[in-house]
Amino acid sequence: MEKIRVLVFTNSFRLGGSERQATELVKKLDRSRFEPMIACFQQDGRLSEELPDELNSVAAFPLAGGFFNLTALRQASRFYRFLRRIRVQVVQCFDFYTNMFAIPVARLAGVPVILGSRREEALTKTWKQQMAERWCYRLATGVVANAEAIKDQLVRRDGLQAERIWVIRNGLDLGRFDRQGGSSLEKCVPNGHGLTVAVVANLRPEKGHLLFLEAAQLLAKQNPYVRFQIVGDGPMRKTIETRIRELGLTERVSLLGYVYNVPELLRSVDILVLPSLHNEGFPNAVMEAMAAALPVVATDTGGVRELVIDGLTGYVVPPGDAAALAERISWYCKDADLRRKMGEAGRSRVAAELTVDKMARKFEALYLALLHGTAGSTMERV
Repeated sequence: MEKIRVLVFTNSFRLGGSERQATELVKKLDRSRFEPMIACFQQDGRLSEELPDELNSVAAFPLAGGFFNLTALRQASRFYRFLRRIRVQVVQCFDFYTNMFAIPVARLAGVPVILGSRREEALTKTWKQQMAERWCYRLATGVVANAEAIKDQLVRRDGLQAERIWVIRNGLDLGRFDRQGGSSLEKCVPNGHGLTVAVVANLRPEKGHLLFLEAAQLLAKQNPYVRFQIVGDGPMRKTIETRIRELGLTERVSLLGYVYNVPELLRSVDILVLPSLHNEGFPNAVMEAMAAALPVVATDTGGVRELVIDGLTGYVVPPGDAAALAERISWYCKDADLRRKMGEAGRSRVAAELTVDKMARKFEALYLALLHGTAGSTMERV
């Protein structure tokens, strides 16, 4: 039986949520039925080291200076010829930029199934970018969203038909997050002694690091032995450093910068916080903490409530509410049994519903249904 050729298009192989999910999909597609290929704009990034050996090559279509120049036109022409030559049957995009580039060209090339992607609320996009992406979505077979909340937004705000949107949640390789001794969850410490509370996120305004610092200041007064970590890098770094000094938290907050091995980092963390103000989808940072059996506190943005079951696998608080954030963290600091209970429940949820294998099987089912013309009747069960 001839295998179905699936081309996954990712921006790069740098460590990011979309890039990680694209790489995991390529790794996990069933080789007995599918022949995965991968394309990108930039080949740099350590995720390329995880690509399977049997993948012949990575097709790169580098852009310089955006989509509206001679270079972009040349790369689009190259991509068109590439698609015609390899006769791919499915093109799967994974972010805004791949949507914009790959969907129109794949449509011109006559690819049978073309799938866009929406993995966050897209609230940081300009109105022109939003309009352009909606146009691309209408050229596609449909769109894969990673949360029901994101699907609802696509219907309400972007005007897409609900039957052309399929929800496939992110998946994780649990093996990467197996704890190896010295688990911080095993600490039985009074009043938060020796505990570490961390945020793992790019340093961008919408990620809410300044809110986290406000909560940290409130907690520092009640819990003199708790330490705070901010993991990641980005344009907000100087602002965050200044705010740390203003709040008198220099001795309590560590800025660790970019960390490649997140699973190893999480083994030294006790509580994970997602303080985002908006623009989340199905946040990988929270999934990773749950996979590592860490208790989490997350703000109610994007699809967070579909991931964190409030009071069972973690706590969900209103975005922008530093007092509520600090209060929930303090509950964890005071109660080792609560930390353990929440962490174990989160790990069980990821293991039951959110593994990379389950994610890949859902993508496979979607591709087969679309190629056979049965998506409308079968995909509600995917």
